[in-house]
Amino acid sequence: MADRPVGAVIEIIERRPQPTNPDHAAGDVVVPNEIRINGQRLLAPANSPVTVHELELREHDAVLVTLTLFAKRVVIGAEEHGAEVDDRG
Repeated sequence: MADRPVGAVIEIIERRPQPTNPDHAAGDVVVPNEIRINGQRLLAPANSPVTVHELELREHDAVLVTLTLFAKRVVIGAEEHGAEVDDRG
């Protein structure tokens, strides 16, 4: 049986060199500086914001996210059923 496609786990986080003071107002503000998809850190241009589209929170709803990323390689083509994907880069 073929693997079913699944949604990606997208993390938009701020990596901080040290913990923030929870009593300081800036402790509640998150300024993202790292993007990960399925745990893999990715390069993104600083001047291209991440867009998280409006949400309607229901059970099993997916979230639509728009990202601009730097790519090492882009492959556009056809693939025969059962062919192995070569993503060695």
